[in-house]
Parts: sequence; structure tokens; C-alpha cells
Amino acid sequence: MGPILVFGHRNPDNDSICSAVAYAHLKNRTDADNVYLPVRLGPVPPETAWVFERFGIDLPEEVAHVKTRVRDVMTADPVAVSRDASVLEAGRLMREHGVRALPVVRDGAVEGIVSAATLAERYVQETNVRGFAESPVRLRSLAAVVDGDLVEGDPDATVSGDVLVGAMELETMIGYLKPGDVLIVGDRRRTQPMALEAGVACLVVTGGKTPARDVLALARERGAAVIVTPHDTFAAARLADLARPVHTVLDVTVPLVGPEDLVEEIAEDMVASPHREAVVVDHDGALLGVVTRTDLVRGRRRRVVLVDHNETAQSALGIEQAQVLEVIDHHRIGDVQTSQPALFLNLPVGATATIVAGRYRELGVEVPEPMAGILLSAILTDTVLLKSPTTTARDVATAQELAARIGVAPVEFGLEMFDARARAEDDDVERAALRDLKEYRVGDAVVAIGQIETVDAGKTIERFGDVRSALEALRAARGYDLLVLMVTDVLREGSVLCAAGKTRMLERALGTQLADGQTWVDGMLSRKKQLAPLLIEASTR
Repeated sequence: MGPILVFGHRNPDNDSICSAVAYAHLKNRTDADNVYLPVRLGPVPPETAWVFERFGIDLPEEVAHVKTRVRDVMTADPVAVSRDASVLEAGRLMREHGVRALPVVRDGAVEGIVSAATLAERYVQETNVRGFAESPVRLRSLAAVVDGDLVEGDPDATVSGDVLVGAMELETMIGYLKPGDVLIVGDRRRTQPMALEAGVACLVVTGGKTPARDVLALARERGAAVIVTPHDTFAAARLADLARPVHTVLDVTVPLVGPEDLVEEIAEDMVASPHREAVVVDHDGALLGVVTRTDLVRGRRRRVVLVDHNETAQSALGIEQAQVLEVIDHHRIGDVQTSQPALFLNLPVGATATIVAGRYRELGVEVPEPMAGILLSAILTDTVLLKSPTTTARDVATAQELAARIGVAPVEFGLEMFDARARAEDDDVERAALRDLKEYRVGDAVVAIGQIETVDAGKTIERFGDVRSALEALRAARGYDLLVLMVTDVLREGSVLCAAGKTRMLERALGTQLADGQTWVDGMLSRKKQLAPLLIEASTR
């Protein structure tokens, strides 16, 4: 099975990414049976890039969704057969491996499949032994198919004539033979040399009886081959028919799919296809796996761990198709559902990173310095340097413990981080708002609140330019009733609230008037514990 994905919410903030990386590290240290892979659901905030670079940690890859992919359900590295292998070899491989079809490859690339149904159909429909005119067969392959020994001839030479059985009177049979044919014959002392004189390319002698020396000498003289098989003539004839190469029964109409294709997108085509399977290939057509209808029904789902969120709307696309194993969060209880019991750890603290650091202690694992660094940064950003109303004594104690681990003072470290973010701040209001945007249902209205922290809110807003028009365009495009951007000043310990849409909702909640869609609110640091509750409460008045 694939790795277990660990990720935070969409439009990830620092806590979301740092907690995912640190928790994946912890799980890899404590769960030897699985591999945990941290990923993210959006762009990397500037402060996250800064802290990861400072501590020498690779940023997690971004994923578009967690929907079930072909690679999640396919059989990887399946048994395959070369286009030049014999039909008999293909049949034996199917029997040995318990499969109904085999991918056929040529120089590593998939050409099609050969199926048990096709082989059975050919066997039932064909009453005569087919010749090798359409596709010559190497003597080596013919000997192997009939379980025989090549006692005369070049194993790499090929035969391309008709295949006949020497069961009739000699005089009659000679009339059927042509130069280049293959004759299957028993221990018939008169027939063998006469057939060689007639120009047959190969004698397949049944019953395990090696021809006389003079017959072998004649074969050598004529450039003909002699194969001795232990089978009787009937069995040898049926087996010889299976010496034909696989590409003569190749089916090229089998569906080819990619490993990243979504199961929901290929399912309909597979059900409608006459084939029970599809072959999985890479961009170069090389074989990667096989997916069957049974695989689709069984439907192994991607396994995930959610951190810093537990609502479907904030999670990865396709989360309903995934198997949620754990949830580590500090927000309100949302609507994520699990098909099986899962670890759900939700604590009223200021940052998910505080919970993750606590899990290190609980499991007896020392937090490495790089993990301590990113966890500290996550606590400081989510609690706005431990000044937000969401900050708890546990957040403060954890931050101090992590800071001591890496030898820094928490506030100074946090200011350095916020300064790095300020230098990288975006001049585009829309991108800034979307970077950390949360949606709320306030009565019958849909309200979205974005938040950015800065060391100088005034300069940030001045750099944005026409904030009101930009927010109104974003609000209209997204269909929100009210859009608020909190520009939080970590030094002045307050926020400039910029709004668009039904701004009276915000004015009622704050008990003040907006000026050009903006107002400063002293002490307003938390979207979750301050602004959102005010809006919800005002809607009930």
C-alpha cells in the first residue's frame, strides 16, 4: 500500500504545514509498519519558507486531491510476457500466477494483452494445426513447447511452413509435403527419410524414439532439424500449435491508463469494455501495473491523517473517498466522517503545533531541533507571538520548551520570522486574502474572513492600494455576502479590518462605523475567538 498522507487545510498557514511535517516525522518514528508522507494543499506562506530554510528542512510537496487513483488499486509490477514468447508459455504463466490475462511487451513498451479467453477460443475453434507461415517460429521455441530435445539443427533457426501429422500412408502423405514444412511423425522408419528427401524443414519425432543415425545424417545433409518429444503424436500436434508467438494472438484494444488517472473516471469505460482489465503505463508506454474490475469494486482508498482542520470544505478534494485514520486539531468539531474508528484529538489550544509537540512527549520521542524550530514558529504565528486570546498556558509552556531546545528567545525568534514575512509580503490584495481564508455560516449569510499578520499594518495597507475595490471584486466572484480581511499588527496588538459586501453586518458586530470600508480594532488578534464570534452573535440579535 502507498504512504499515509498527512496534511493540513486548504490555503495552508504556517501551523498547518509545520504541524503536518512534524507529525509525519513523529509517526515515522513510532509506526514501523507504515510510511507517513507530509503534503500540503496550497502555496507555501513566506514565513514557512523562511523557517524551513533556516532549519534545513525540505518543504512538503503539494497535492491536488486525495481521490482514489489507479495506482492506489492496481497490481504493480505484474507478470508480463514478451511478444515473441510462445502461446504455451503465456498460458503457463497465467496458470502459475492465477491471472486471466497478461500484458504483452516489446522492448519494455506495452503492445496489448493476451487473455485466457482468447486462447481458449482459438483452441476450441481451430480443428487443424495451423502452420507457421504468418509468423515463423524458432526451433528453440518449438522444441520447448513440445518438451522435446533438438537433436539436430540450429536452435536459433526458424521454421515457417505448414505443420502436418504423418498419420497417413507414405505415398499419400508425400503428396501433401512441401519444402519448409514441419512434420510430426512417430517411429516410422520409411516415412522419416522420405519426408527429409521431400524437403521438410523439421521432423518432430514422437514417443521419445530418436531416429536412426542414417536419418540424422540425412537431416544434417539436407539442413533440416530433428526434435524428439516424449509426447504421443496427438499431444505433440496440439502443443506444436501453441509454439506460435504471442503476438499472433495479441489483442491491442485493451484500455491503457495512467497511474494518476482517477478511478471514478476510468470505471465507466472499464465496465463497458469487453476486457476485464486495463493496463497501466507511464508516459513512455512502459508497463507499470494492471487494474481489474475486481480492483475497482474492492477500491483500496488513500489513507490520510488530517491536522489543523476537521471540516470537509477545508480539506483536500476527494476527502470523502479517503480513509481518515487520525485527526489532530484545535478548531471546532466539523463534519469530516470516517468509515472506521479513528484517533480524534481536538484540544482548545492556540495552535495545532502545541498538540503535536505534546504527542512527542506522550510517545517518549525527543523533538529533534529542526522539528522543534518549525513547531515553535507555528505556535508563534497562530497565537500572534503568544498575545492572541486563543493562547493558553499550554501554548506558552510548549513554546518556551521548544525555544530552549533550539536556544532562542520565543518573542525575538517570532519577530525575526514576522520581519522575514513582511519583506516577502504580497502587494496583491486578492492573493493576500486567499492565502489564509476561512468561511463561516452566519445566519443565512456566507462570510469569509482572511487574515495576514504584519509588523506594520499601515504600510501593508498602503502598499495594497485600492483595497476596497479589490475585496469587492473577490467577494462578488466568490459569492460571499461579506468578505473581511484582517491585517493584524503584531507590534501594536490590533488589526485593521477591511470589508466588502454587507458591511453593516460587521458594523453591528463591532458597534462602530467603517471609514471607506476599514476600521482599526485595538486588541483584535484572533479571527476564531474574536471576530467570528462577534459576527455570529450579532446575527442573532
